[in-house]
Amino acid sequence: MNTSAIILMILFIVVIWGGLLLSIVWLNRTKDEETGELGTAPGTDDETLSHRTHEAVA
Repeated sequence: MNTSAIILMILFIVVIWGGLLLSIVWLNRTKDEETGELGTAPGTDDETLSHRTHEAVA
């Protein structure tokens, strides 16, 4: 391989693995309670949702 091919290979390896590492760090820092479609909307906490499923079953 010539020099430009090696440089491009190293560049794209850094971009791909760097993106993976950044996404892992971002996911670890983000709270599960604040993500998703509902986020922190009223009535979406664990206690309320658990109560609703038990009512539906009973």
